[in-house]
Amino acid sequence: MNICSLNLLLFFLFSFLPLSRYKMGDDDDAGWLSVSPETGVIKVRNLMDRESVYVKDGKYRAIILAVDDDATSPATGTGTLIIELENVNDNAPIINERNIKICNRGSAPVLLSITDKDGPPFGAPFSVEAQGETSKNWSTSMNDTSTGVFLQLKSTLEQGDYNVVLRVYDQHRLYKDSSIQATVCDCTGDEFRCTDKELAGMTLSGVLGILGAILALLLLVLLLLLFLRRKSSTKKEPLLPEDDVRDDIYYYDEEGGGEDDQDFDSSVLHCGLDNRPEVFRNDVAPTFLSAPQYRPRPTNPEEIGTFIDD
Repeated sequence: MNICSLNLLLFFLFSFLPLSRYKMGDDDDAGWLSVSPETGVIKVRNLMDRESVYVKDGKYRAIILAVDDDATSPATGTGTLIIELENVNDNAPIINERNIKICNRGSAPVLLSITDKDGPPFGAPFSVEAQGETSKNWSTSMNDTSTGVFLQLKSTLEQGDYNVVLRVYDQHRLYKDSSIQATVCDCTGDEFRCTDKELAGMTLSGVLGILGAILALLLLVLLLLLFLRRKSSTKKEPLLPEDDVRDDIYYYDEEGGGEDDQDFDSSVLHCGLDNRPEVFRNDVAPTFLSAPQYRPRPTNPEEIGTFIDD
């Protein structure tokens, strides 16, 4: 809208008020306008958007107030300012969906919807191009009305989350990149089963890492036990060397023959004893000897001491 004609309108509107002062009313919801208190000149202080929620049917309304300088009861004049905003191509189209799920085998294409705040002729039909790494693994195709795009996998991907970047153009080639978080499931068709490789909310790589740490700890404990066992079985040094000869130790290097040494004829010994009557046999008590006499046991401490001395 022409600001000069707007100022003329305000001049004729408030010219009957002597020494008026101007100010914005409470209806400037978007805060796009400002007015000079002395001259009433209106300026646009923020970028005005036709697609804003404050614009109805392409028109923005604001209230301008003019107050005179009467000290007792100042008079106020009210004017409604209507600004009609022309439609320009100042908004690029975007994809509405931000998160999708898809199977990595035999999954049907996912339809993504596109929105452009600009009205005709700056909206549909749209076109979409995959960007960067997305173009290697994903393919796109427009629907019949070119207001949506089908997203599909080119090849089988491992289960996980992928960032899909799509560039969306309107019919005047104004574009904007949209990022979609795609969760790829290890499944077939449209039956999403993304939890079979997760444990308690943890990914497969996290579970494998924990199991690997546990196995490494068990192996370390096993090696420590083997080391301690080997150390304890080491031959200890003897208290005395084997070649240490003492005066009261003699080594004859003779060993018994075992059970063979017990195989002998005892009658031979008896025959020898019978030939020598002066030698007493241990299996016949001699009749000519009196019974042995033993010293009586001491009964008091003094006798015990004498007995020990003897």
